[in-house]
Amino acid sequence: MRTLSLICYAAVLSVSTVISAQDISGNVFFNYTHSGEKDAVNGFGFRRVYITINKKVSDSISYKLQTDVDYNNSPQYHLYIKIAKVDWKTNFGKVVVGLQGMNMFKVQENTWGHRYVEKSAMDQFKYSASADLGIGMYRSINKFGFSTLITNGSGYKKSETDSHKKISFRTVYGEQKLNKNDGFNVGGVYSTEPYDVDSVTVKSKTVIGFFGGYSGKGFRSGVEWSRKNDAGIDVTSQLTSLYGNYRVKPNVAVFMRYDKVSPNTQESSEDKNYMIAGLEFSPGKGLIIAPNYRTAGSENVIVLNFEFKF
Repeated sequence: MRTLSLICYAAVLSVSTVISAQDISGNVFFNYTHSGEKDAVNGFGFRRVYITINKKVSDSISYKLQTDVDYNNSPQYHLYIKIAKVDWKTNFGKVVVGLQGMNMFKVQENTWGHRYVEKSAMDQFKYSASADLGIGMYRSINKFGFSTLITNGSGYKKSETDSHKKISFRTVYGEQKLNKNDGFNVGGVYSTEPYDVDSVTVKSKTVIGFFGGYSGKGFRSGVEWSRKNDAGIDVTSQLTSLYGNYRVKPNVAVFMRYDKVSPNTQESSEDKNYMIAGLEFSPGKGLIIAPNYRTAGSENVIVLNFEFKF
């Protein structure tokens, strides 16, 4: 693994030497966590270290290469490829080929707007991988956006192990980047992925979700509801997420999020609640600091999040 990380690192450096600095960017998520729980791990750590290379080859072709680190292997921080894709603009829409971001929760993640603090709800509770290898089609008609992806279904950290493929759909009406622009959106997502239970039986994992968001006059809010069903083990889980952000000053904002998860609605299992409340402050371009408080059941945690951009 360490050898592979060095190879990836060398490859990124080699590519970057032939690309102008304007095409390279970086984004680092860094935090300090303090928990009063017994045997809890308190300390500093990296959560993400993105190095991104974007290049427009022509009016219709562009590519993106993005690396990240595996923070679970601290302090080695093994490097891996997160995104490696080509965008092809056609008269019928944009075709994306390669290792690419999924379409299941990107709009919701933009509405939440605090990815450096915490993943979006569907990502946090494993309703979908954030990236996968395959092919996607995106098309916009007026204020409507449509996308369809056919991917391995194993995500970006695992190899494909069967012949089945995951199909993901998204439709949205309105502004898709409420963290940058005022407006509103409503939409829905759906994915299905067959898998082999045994040599003769095939079952499917399906996810369906609906979402909406609004941004204006310094206020941004969103709501989403999702349901995941695994027919192979006969388990259906349900997720509801509410979040809001209010900008007190141009460089100061307060935010809050509440997630409710029902792990198995068919057995009336106990719901799980997760809440985040915090303050966001930007002392200058490229740096954001966010002290926040989190509670998940009986566990209470204080976190100081940082985001560095260049």
